[in-house]
Amino acid sequence: MEKLKYIFILFALFLSFSCQAQNKSNYTKNKSAIKSFNRAVEYMERGQKSMAISEVDRAIEKDAGFLEAYLLKAEIYDFWGESLEAFENYAKVFEIDPHYDPALSFKLAINSYRIGKYAEAKEYIDAFYENSDPEKFKKYDTDRLKKYIYFADSAFKNPVAFEPKSVGEGVNTGFDEYWPSLSVDENVLVFTRQIPINPDKPSRSQESMHEDLFVSFRNPETGKYDQAIPMPGNVNTRLNEGAQCVSADGKTVVITACNRPGGVGSCDLYIMFLKNGKWTEPQNLFTVNSASWDSNPSLSADGRTIYFSSGRAGGYGKTDLWKAEIDRNGNAKNPPVNLGPVINTEYEELSPFIHPDGKTLYFASNGFPGMGDFDLYYSRMGEDNKWKNPVNVGYPINTNGEERSLIVNAKGDIAMFASSTTKRDLDIYYFEIPEEAKPVTVTYVKGYVYDIKTNDRLVAQCEMLDLETGNVVVEMMSEAETGEYMVCLPIDKDYAFNVSKDGYLFYSENFSLTNLENPEEPYVINIPLKPIEEGIIVVLKNIFFEFNSFELLPESYTELNKVVDYMNSNPKMKIEIGGHTDNVGTKEYNKALSQNRAKSVYNYLIEKGVSADRLSYKGYDFSIPIADNDTEEGRALNRRTEFKVISNK
Repeated sequence: MEKLKYIFILFALFLSFSCQAQNKSNYTKNKSAIKSFNRAVEYMERGQKSMAISEVDRAIEKDAGFLEAYLLKAEIYDFWGESLEAFENYAKVFEIDPHYDPALSFKLAINSYRIGKYAEAKEYIDAFYENSDPEKFKKYDTDRLKKYIYFADSAFKNPVAFEPKSVGEGVNTGFDEYWPSLSVDENVLVFTRQIPINPDKPSRSQESMHEDLFVSFRNPETGKYDQAIPMPGNVNTRLNEGAQCVSADGKTVVITACNRPGGVGSCDLYIMFLKNGKWTEPQNLFTVNSASWDSNPSLSADGRTIYFSSGRAGGYGKTDLWKAEIDRNGNAKNPPVNLGPVINTEYEELSPFIHPDGKTLYFASNGFPGMGDFDLYYSRMGEDNKWKNPVNVGYPINTNGEERSLIVNAKGDIAMFASSTTKRDLDIYYFEIPEEAKPVTVTYVKGYVYDIKTNDRLVAQCEMLDLETGNVVVEMMSEAETGEYMVCLPIDKDYAFNVSKDGYLFYSENFSLTNLENPEEPYVINIPLKPIEEGIIVVLKNIFFEFNSFELLPESYTELNKVVDYMNSNPKMKIEIGGHTDNVGTKEYNKALSQNRAKSVYNYLIEKGVSADRLSYKGYDFSIPIADNDTEEGRALNRRTEFKVISNK
């Protein structure tokens, strides 16, 4: 009731007419109509909407020109958020007397904008600015509304391509499905479904429903998602579980759960891991959560950074987007960091999704120019590691309704989100994302690490490094039981991939992911690690030289520094650096070239502090090929640098 009184006082201040009981009107002389109007005001003040509407309709029936009755009816609907009915009745007031009050144009602009009548909204907001002094109405944020209306009108007239399709009957049902999240290979789809608390007494009332997590696996034969099942393990409860994200490898999930015993705030983030086909007990991310509301998680491709929405103190608005670096168990390494005022506004930002490319962020907001309620936006990280100004993904992806929880596959061509379209319930849909909103295409490397002698699966450290900068892009451990790993790779760079484990020679690989014909094709590499023994050889696949030269290219330094670290970790080891060539040219020429290339590596290691008495070098020309010299691919493999273990005592 207090809120009702406040809102109608506000309307009275905003418009020259006050919705109060009255004895006379400038627009009717019908005393019976005025009595009905006064009864409607009484019902309105008591919060009895239907009774108030019935009485005001009686007043209008008694006098169709009763302007104040239409205005009262419009404001009742406006208060309850029924914008179409509010618009129709404000329009009737305007029809009766267009000069009644210039603020009426503002109310018509608001409600026509809310119902998606953007051209009309533009006309009304222009009329408001032409016929009133906007300075008097500054506290109503008229400039912001005008900016939003102009944006929406332009976006509506310039739609983006949009053809949403259902993900299929395996996922979508007669209940609500929403908050989709995908593994990088798109084989695992996790989502939230709202279901009856008591299946024997189905009801769609909010108090009779709760949220559970479901998972669906893509059928390799049909390409469609199979019948979804409740997430295995002790995950779902009679409380709400939802707003989740799945890691790139599909083996870690962060969920949102509210009002759980021992929680930190109203809603908290919890982490769980896939072990032996079941999910572990959800563990509260105590070092990430706050005493406020924390929700909408999104994991980076390497699982080391979590993005989320929070109402905690220290932000710019009601809810902001934050991030935190976490370890393998979900513990924050440092306090969470706000994404800053470029992303966050004084209003609400929700449902962040960090694409596997690591530099394209999608999210929902009602703090930027949009089509009505929450719209979807994207922002790209610049070379300075700062987020650029968000961009609206466009109409009709965004509408005058609420859009949120957009995700984009690793390839960067397909997006998913939840929508009710013309149906009652929410379903999950996919669509081709507009070209301008696409992220960098990401492929991935996956496989397992094993002992080359015993075939036992191994836990090993996997590092992906940017060859140009030497920076570690991804650092992770292969799984304990399976030795499996998965690493995401944006295709706009060249990478060095190193796998290492105590007691073994490290493994070296490289990926040149620029100008690929089929950039979305993943790499599947099972990595054999060799136990350290005398005579064991490892190929250094990321050592590069100028053409027909022994001058090291800068891209080699990343690998060479890895060798330095490896030698420092094995202080008793002695190695021989071996240079090898293809068979193009004379044996004498290739002998000298291979010898000088091996020496260049030898000199670099000494310069970096490796003792010379632990190193030797030798050029082998093309005498020990590892591939056919009749093809360019084979010759490329034969042009290589190796190191051989001489001793480890």
